[in-house]
Parts: sequence; structure tokens; C-alpha cells
Amino acid sequence: MSPPMDLDLIITCAVIALALGMTVFAGWKSGRPHKDSHKTQWISWPLMTVLSAAVLVFAVIHGMNLMGMHTGQGTLNRLGL
Repeated sequence: MSPPMDLDLIITCAVIALALGMTVFAGWKSGRPHKDSHKTQWISWPLMTVLSAAVLVFAVIHGMNLMGMHTGQGTLNRLGL
């Protein structure tokens, strides 16, 4: 049994907010100057910026689909392309 559409939209909005926050934080963190130390950096912040931005894009598209906009295969045919 699938969850109601309201729950899907709430979860999608939460994912959008989380991905937006992570994108901004990772972008800020990757733009800071590097310290001259021998400690290994465990997280690649530019990679985290790109990955969280990709999650953000997919979540926004999913939210648009939940609200009734169709972004699937027939989109280009309707536009005449």
C-alpha cells in the first residue's frame, strides 16, 4: 500500500530542505582555504557539493511531478522538439 500523496510531498520538501542546506554548507566548506597540515581530509567537499546539488535537482523534479507537472518522456513531443 502506497503512502498518501500528502506524505510524499512532505518527505520531498524535507529532502529538498536537507539537500539545499547540505549544498550550501559543502559549498562554503569547499571554498575555505586549506590548512597546511599533515592531517588527511576524510571528506571531499567539492564532491559533496556536486552530489548534494544532484540530489537537490532530482528532489525538485520529483516535487514538480507530485504537484502535477509532467517532466517525463512525452515532454519533448509536446514542445515540438
